[in-house]
Amino acid sequence: MKKYLLLLPEFVVLALSIYWFLENLLGNNHINYIALVVCLLVISQIIFKNKFTGIFIATIVAAFSLFMILAVLSEFYKFPIVNSEAMKLLLFGMLLCFSGLLSSGVMFYKYSLNP
Repeated sequence: MKKYLLLLPEFVVLALSIYWFLENLLGNNHINYIALVVCLLVISQIIFKNKFTGIFIATIVAAFSLFMILAVLSEFYKFPIVNSEAMKLLLFGMLLCFSGLLSSGVMFYKYSLNP
């Protein structure tokens, strides 16, 4: 059980990248190759558990999550009045961003301590 719990951050990042890929594919009929590469990188990280790759993925996801927090706030401030749609955008967007940020922090901590 503990083995699977330690892999939770990788699975969260994998789920976020799959969501990103599917959102582009189903929403815009566009294949997002960056999301596909992230999916493959995270899957290889789950299998091989490379320290360098784990820290690299954690750093990239943290930077992307911080950028997306600013993007969500930018979209939220475009609403003239705060209504239910604006709150849905803010809550769902922040949930995704902070889950990625938290997962990347745990991954960075886990792979920087692992000898």
